[in-house]
This record gives sequence, C-alpha cells and structure tokens, in this order.
Amino acid sequence: MATMQKEDVLEGLKQVKQDKMEFTHSQSLQDSQSKKTLYSSTSQSLTPLQKDTQKSQIKTDESMSVTTHGYMALCGQKDQRPNDTQDITKTRMYQIKETCQNTSDSEGQFSGMYSTSQELPGLKGSTSIHKFLDEEVVRKLEMGLVTVEDVQISVAQFTGKPTTIAGVYVESSQKKISFLEAAEKGFLAKTYALEFLEAQALTGSLTDLTTGQTHSVVEALERGIIETGQQDKLMEAQNAVSGYIHAGKKLSVFQAIEERILDRYNGKKILEVQVATGGLINPETGVRVPASIAVDQGLLNKETLQSLYDPISNPKGFHNPDTGQKAYYSELLQTCIFDIDGGVFLFPFGEKHLTHTSPTSIHRVSVVSSSCGIQMSAYEAFKGRHIDKSTYLFLSQQESDWQEKSVADGSGSQLHIVTDVKSGRQLCLESALGQRFLELSELESYRSGLLSVYEIADIIFSRMVVVEDVHSPIAGLWDVTRRRRLSVFQGFQQGFTDRVTASRLLEAQVCTGGVCDPCSGEKVTLSKALKRGLLDEALNRQLQQFEQACNGIVHPRTSKTLSISQAVQENLLPEDAGFRCIEFQLLTGGLINPDTHDRVSPEEVIQSSLVDKVTAAVLKDEMFHTKSLTCPKTKRRITFREALERSVYDCHTGLRLLEATKVHGVGPKSTYHYVWAYK
Repeated sequence: MATMQKEDVLEGLKQVKQDKMEFTHSQSLQDSQSKKTLYSSTSQSLTPLQKDTQKSQIKTDESMSVTTHGYMALCGQKDQRPNDTQDITKTRMYQIKETCQNTSDSEGQFSGMYSTSQELPGLKGSTSIHKFLDEEVVRKLEMGLVTVEDVQISVAQFTGKPTTIAGVYVESSQKKISFLEAAEKGFLAKTYALEFLEAQALTGSLTDLTTGQTHSVVEALERGIIETGQQDKLMEAQNAVSGYIHAGKKLSVFQAIEERILDRYNGKKILEVQVATGGLINPETGVRVPASIAVDQGLLNKETLQSLYDPISNPKGFHNPDTGQKAYYSELLQTCIFDIDGGVFLFPFGEKHLTHTSPTSIHRVSVVSSSCGIQMSAYEAFKGRHIDKSTYLFLSQQESDWQEKSVADGSGSQLHIVTDVKSGRQLCLESALGQRFLELSELESYRSGLLSVYEIADIIFSRMVVVEDVHSPIAGLWDVTRRRRLSVFQGFQQGFTDRVTASRLLEAQVCTGGVCDPCSGEKVTLSKALKRGLLDEALNRQLQQFEQACNGIVHPRTSKTLSISQAVQENLLPEDAGFRCIEFQLLTGGLINPDTHDRVSPEEVIQSSLVDKVTAAVLKDEMFHTKSLTCPKTKRRITFREALERSVYDCHTGLRLLEATKVHGVGPKSTYHYVWAYK
C-alpha cells in the first residue's frame, strides 16, 4: 500500500515539474526580465554578500504574491483567485501558478527560480501531501525557497522504505551478514539479533539481505529469513503497523497505549523505533507521518513525544552489539553505514569503528559496497551518484548537525557562521568566499534553498587544505565519548580536567600566540576570548602576564622590549611564570623573539642571548620538567612534553587536541563506562 501511495505522490510531483517548465517560460519572461534589469542596476555598488542578500529578497518578494495562493492549493484548500487562473484547473489535476526570474550567465545558460502551487492526487483516506511536510518545509514552501525536488525528497522519506537496520557489516571481511548469521558466528548475542528483527517488524517488514527486498513476517518465514520459533513474537510486533483491533476499531500504537491494550513501556519502545526510522505509521492509511504532524492526527500527544528519549519514563530498549550497553534505536542508527548494493543500513562490527568520527578524519565512513569492499563518506557517495540526495541528507544528519547563526565582527559587519553542534566544528561563510572554498553561485543556491547546509559544509571541506601547525600548543580537548571538540575552559567546566591543568594549558596557549578556539581554529587575544566564553574573569587576570610575555615585556623606565629571561632578571615577571613561558615556547618550536616575533630554535637560543646559560641547562634536563598536568584521558600526572606527544592534529584546524574522558560517578556501571572510553 505504502509503495503505491509513494508512486502516486512522486508521479504527481514529476508531472508538476514537467508542467512547470512549459507553463512558466511563455507567461513570465517579460516580467522577470524587467526584474533582472532592476537587480543588475542596484547590485553594482554592493558587496558579494549584500548582493546575495538582496537577490534572495527580490526572489522572495516576487514569489510571495503567488506562493500563498500556491500553498493553499498544495494543501487542498479552495482557491479564490480570478477566473484566468481558475481555467488551469479545468484541464489538470494540479494547479500551477509561478514566477520565473531568468538570468543568462557567461555561458549562455538559462536558470530560474520558481514558486509553485499544486494540488496533488489524494492518498487513501484523502490524505493530502501537506500531511507529510514539517513546519520548516512548509515555511520554505510559502516563501518560495524550495523546489519540487526538495518536496519530493521530503515526501519520499515518509512514503519510502523505512530506514531500519537490516544486518551486520563485518569490517574484517567487508561483507554483510544477517543478524541470525551474526549470532551463529558469535558476533552478537541471539537476544540482540531478535531485538533488531523485532525493530524491522515494528516498521512493517523484514529485510532480505541478499536482495534488499522487504517481506512480511509470514513471507520471511517461508524464505528462511527468520526461524520458526521467532514467528509469534515478530507477528505481534507487526501489529504496530496493521493496528490493534479493539471494540470494532483499528487503533494506532498510541491509542492502544491509552486504551491499556498495549503496555506503556513496550508501546513507547515501538513509538521510538518508528520516529527514528521515518515517522509514525497510521494504521488506517499505512502511511508514515513525522512526529510533529502525528500529534495533530492523534497518533501521539506532546507529552509522550517529549518523553520518548527520557531514560526514566522510557528506558533504552535495545543493546549496542559492539559494547553491550543499552541504547535507543536512533542511537544505533547513528552508528550505521549504508550498503549501496542492497540499499540497506548495516551495523558495523569490528575494531576499526568505521562510523566513529575522530579529530584526524574530516568524515567518517558512511557508505560501503559489500560486493567489492569500497568504503566512502556520504558526500563522496552522493557526488559519485551511488546514493540519492535523501539518503545523503539522512546519513549526514547522523554524523553532524549544522546550524547557521549571524554574529558581528569587530567592525560591526555581520558574519554568517555555520556550526556543527555535534562535533563543534565551525565555518565562516564570508571567509570561505574570500578563500575561494565557496563560490558566490553556490552561496546563492544555498540561500534559495537549492543546496542544504550539509552540502555547503561538505563543499567547503572538500576544497580546504589544512596544514598541521607544528607550533601549536594543546588547543583543546577531544571528548572521546561524545566525539566532539571542547575548548580547554569547556573541558574544565564539564569536568574533563581540573582547574590547575586548564590554567597551565591556557598559559601555554597565551604565551605562544593567543587563546585557541578549537572549533574555528582561531587564536584570539584575552579580551576576545573572554567575550567568546573561552575563559572566565579569574583566568583572564591570571593570564595577563603570559600575554605580555608573548608580545614582549616593556621596561617601564627604558621603554625597551625585554625577553622573558630578561624580564625575570628585572623582576618584571615572576620566576616560575617566566620559566613556564620559556618551557612552553621551546617545546612548541622555539622561543619567540619579542622584537621580530619569530621562533628561535633551542640551539640558537643561547647565542641570541634570549636565555641565560643556567636556564638553558635546566631546560635540557628532562628530570627538571615537572608533571604539572593531569592527563584528561588517563587522569595520571604528566608533563607538558608528554601532553604534546599524546596529542593529535585536528584535520579541521591543524591544531593539537588532547583526548579526554569523564568518570561518571562510582560503582561497576561507571567503571565500565570509564574502561570503554579507552577501547
């Protein structure tokens, strides 16, 4: 049923796209040409980003007058427009009214922006297409910022095959096997295998790994996909799709919970699986809808939705085969890879941890070909046309969560920053434009909704060349559990390290060039670091003398710029602080000459008189280096040299990061968490 409905909806969208090109070109060319002239004359005196903003505004303005009418038609509402547009609906099942802004580029190509209204054929039970669209898609549709292709992708994820985990990908052999076979070979417990099969049944069908096709429980039993003893439990799980019969009515999962036909714990487990794999299933229509719209349809209420990921009211109902820890199904999906041969999601098993993000790799492995052993990122697979856009976006959302915000720089100009909330990475669109990591046409496509924020980030990363900064101190921490970047101060605030260690690491940053922001790779002054939340007032006061040591300490009487060693001799810098500055600078590439700000190698330091012979001799003695730091990962005492040796270069910034873990309380459970962080 869902497949037929998908075909009806997608066929309607394709027809709209075809009709759009024919209808618009003849009707809107003259109006759009005048708008083009207006835009061209106005944009000559604007900056590139201002041009982009104005262009988006012009596109929005010209489409707003017809888009409201269009969205009414798309949602199946009656139209009150004049008779000239009503004539269109007499000959078609759709209603199209759109504007087109035509531009000719240097290659003579023809491009346009469209705002389209269409009334698509109804689904079973008069379910119109707007039932599949969330508020964000609706907003962009009303503003004319999305295309027919975007709507098609949005609809497809709810009418297509659910994104359940179909089997196991064995990293060592680069082959896929079923859950039952994985249990037989000892990769996972048989109870875990049954959990994964049950999750498939909760979405309506079981997957045959050899073909990628889905089957009912009965068909799966006949084909040998499942065993006889598992049939009853999986048939019961399949009721989540077909509905629960009560008092002559067919109830959804939520309704069955409310009527106490279904245990609340098991019911919430079912709801979590369906939400994670594409949306709740309406048993009356067999169609998936996003959770927010399911609330409007009575398939869920807000309280239940908000508690789906509350470990107290809804404990985690699955096991991670790799760790044995309890997990939500959505968490397991985030660790999966997509097999292009079968079009299925697989749980990777092995010591390589392919889908784990790390500071040394821009992307994780998200896509594989189990037939030939090829492994690639989601973006590589998308650009290579191995996966479609909806699959690419789904996989990208498992790996990252890019969000855009505007900030003002020192001069008051607006900067547009996109941040990956999951990993902590940051990109500045203006900087990317200036460095030619991003073209203006691509930014325009992003502003108009043709490119997603995930594509923009991937485009920039694909063109960036990051060089390892050999002079980098420890710029930040890498949370190995949540796989994200933290500033040193954040690490202290969140319990990854103690304040003394945080102070020492920040001292090393300040006296070698500035406070490091590991998210963007910037090194900033203390005043800017304070505004960004990279330190607090107490640390700001403590670090002032280290900033002076980096820039050169000026003698108050002679106005001469002194080296660190000279400042100590003149009692302008405490001896212990001065010694730490010299140690930090030498270990990160050489002492900084206060006059030229060049690095002076340890061999040249004595000859340049930047350090006296006694201090130089002490620095050469390994025994003198104190273990003043607590390793954020092992919690053992280490020296600054050891911290540098344990650090890794971040592929995003080229700066050094130190791995960090956090001990959760006491007892056997927390000990297991702590030990697992080192695996």
